[in-house]
Amino acid sequence: MKKHFQRWYEKNEYLNAFMNLLQDLSIEKQCEIAVDIIIEASKMIDRDYAKIIQEVSSFNPKDFKRWYDKNPNVHIAIESLRDLTEEQREVIIQNFTDKILSSHYIKIEGLD
Repeated sequence: MKKHFQRWYEKNEYLNAFMNLLQDLSIEKQCEIAVDIIIEASKMIDRDYAKIIQEVSSFNPKDFKRWYDKNPNVHIAIESLRDLTEEQREVIIQNFTDKILSSHYIKIEGLD
């Protein structure tokens, strides 16, 4: 029997749903939302934005294999979420869920 490895974000059903919705967006939309998440998360933890930019510039996607590692902005945004408290993550989820859902809605409407 194959053992299922659970990622850190899969342990919280709301965060897991948020990540699945984010994953289903276009790369461009993921990147746009990721930058906003980075900015908001860095304010919450008083993280130096210049250091974040440095992390993005030194990012090598060959070092990672997860879906969010293909784009440095998305990678840094998800890693920033990991640095937050559960309460801070909930704020991010609440603040960005509508934007993500509206992007899905636009995507669905485009099929008509």
